[in-house]
Order: sequence, then C-alpha cells, then structure tokens
Amino acid sequence: MPRYFALLCCLAIPSALAETTDYTGDLPDEDIASLEAPALTARSLDYSFSQSKWGLAQKVYKNHRLAFYSGCQFRAQQKLLAPDWKSCGYQARKNPERAKRIEWEHVVPAWVFGHQLKCWQQGGRAHCRDTNAQFRQMEADMHNLVPAIGELNGDRSNLPYGMVKGEPRAYGAKVNMEIDFKTRTAEPPDQVYGDIARINFYMRERYHFSLSSQQLQLFTAWNNLDPVDAWEQQRNELIRQAQGNDNPYVTHYQRLDTKNLEPVQRDWVDELYLIIFNQRANLPYFVFAFATLGYLVYLQYRRSRVKKQKTATSTATTTPTQRKKPRSTSKTDKPQ
Repeated sequence: MPRYFALLCCLAIPSALAETTDYTGDLPDEDIASLEAPALTARSLDYSFSQSKWGLAQKVYKNHRLAFYSGCQFRAQQKLLAPDWKSCGYQARKNPERAKRIEWEHVVPAWVFGHQLKCWQQGGRAHCRDTNAQFRQMEADMHNLVPAIGELNGDRSNLPYGMVKGEPRAYGAKVNMEIDFKTRTAEPPDQVYGDIARINFYMRERYHFSLSSQQLQLFTAWNNLDPVDAWEQQRNELIRQAQGNDNPYVTHYQRLDTKNLEPVQRDWVDELYLIIFNQRANLPYFVFAFATLGYLVYLQYRRSRVKKQKTATSTATTTPTQRKKPRSTSKTDKPQ
C-alpha cells in the first residue's frame, strides 16, 4: 500500500520540481556564527545548538579561523564572525549579503537526521528543537558542525555529497567547492574529503541513521584518500573537552573497507519526499499532507521489512540446535 501512496504523490507534483534549487530545512538566521553568549533557558542543562555554536567559536575555532569549504580566513566583526574574501579569492555567486558572514554548517544536514522524526513532520526543524530531546542532541553535536561562508552553507543546504563533473568554480577560481543544482550534488575540496567521511561515520554510528550504499562507498574512499591531519586531531580533542566525547574514527584512525560497514539503501521514495518537503510552501496543503501520510506509512513498512530480513539472516546463520536424544525405554513404556 505505501507504494500506491508514493505513486499518487508523484502524480500530484509538477515536473518542474525535478530541477528545483530551493532546498529548505535549514534556518539561516539560526546558523549565524556569533560570539555572544547564549541566553540562559529552562533547558540550560540540556543540549543546545546555541550553546554549541558559542563553544565552537570561543573554544574550538578560537585559534583556527579558517572556513571549512572555502579555506577563507575569518575574523571577529563586532559580535559576529566574518570571512575575508581576499584571503581565499572568494567571489559571491548569487547572495553577497549572506556571503559576508560565517555560519555553522551541519555536515550531516538537519534534514537527514530529523525528517524521520514525528516532530519534523509536524513542524520541521524549529518544532523538533522545541519538543524533541534526541533531535536537540543531534543538532547540537559539535563533531557535526563546521564554520562555512553563509552563501556556501545555503547553497549546499541538504544536498548529498558526491562527485561533480568538470571543474565549475562558481565561487572564484581558487575556491574548490562545487555544487551542481541539477544533479543535486555537492563536491567539497579534496583536503576535507576525509573530515566529511569521518563525521558521517561518527553520526551514523552514534545516532543510528542510514547511509546509502553509494555514500558508504564514497566516504570509505574519501577516508582512505585523506587521512587524519594535525588540525583534525586537535579539533577532535577540543570538542572532547567541551562536549565530553570524541569521534572514534578520528581518535583511532584506520583505513576502512566497505565490507566492514553495513549499508542501508536510501531509495527513490526518500528522494521524492525530499523534493515535496522542500517545495511544501508552493504546493496545495492537501498534496503535502497526503505525501507526508504516505511517507510515514512507507517508513513503517520499510522498517518492518528490514527487521524481517535481519531476522531471517540471523536465523539462517545460527548453528542448529542439537537433536534431542531418544528417550530411553523404561519398564513402563509400552512395546512398539
């Protein structure tokens, strides 16, 4: 039945959505890197994205002010952090105002670890932050946060990482961050390949979300091509001191083999719902509501299917129990 829901949703979507470039799910004003201490709240002991941003700016990146994708230096400008375009040859592609500020980029987008939660279906990222402690922990995890020029953060949004054909340099000849909006792919500079891979492996293991087999292979290759460097080790230790846990893929770095990691396939239904979600403001309400209902039913169906497959596999590999010994004949047994 879930497949019929997804098919009906597909028929209700204009074909123009196939090449959309409007990927929501991020809150640009919330992502701004600020040096101002967060206000105390009732959840001051709980995980807080605002507290993590402040800790990253004041402690982790205090003496390493380089933007992640561009390599631009950044500096304090009043209460905010601002990039120095000249230090890396940055040129704004479309949004120069947003490009004038540093934002905290979720390497694993909030949409990826949030969209299967019920709170996300009811109100998106802001609603999850207000109502779901698990989401607050994932959103605030410092290991998943890096400083990025605001325009790059916005352009990448929740696009998956991959390889982009050619060498388009939309942000300046020296900035090797490539985004293909038609194929919905973001390719970072090769000097952060491994950083991205190890962050994804960490988030996957800690919060139990899935990576497609394609992403799993890509990140395994990136991890092997770009080993841990001195800054990544230092960053890992500073975050451990601030947050209380490390990234084991950095602390105990080793080359990986995809055979040692279990892939979970992300299928076309996920991709379809992502398009619908990103365009929900431009769609009739009943289309988005119907699509959300169908997607939730499909997720439940897929979980039960995966569970059955794992059960069948474990049953097949379990050593069969020994046969019971035949009952010995006693005096009370009747002759056969």
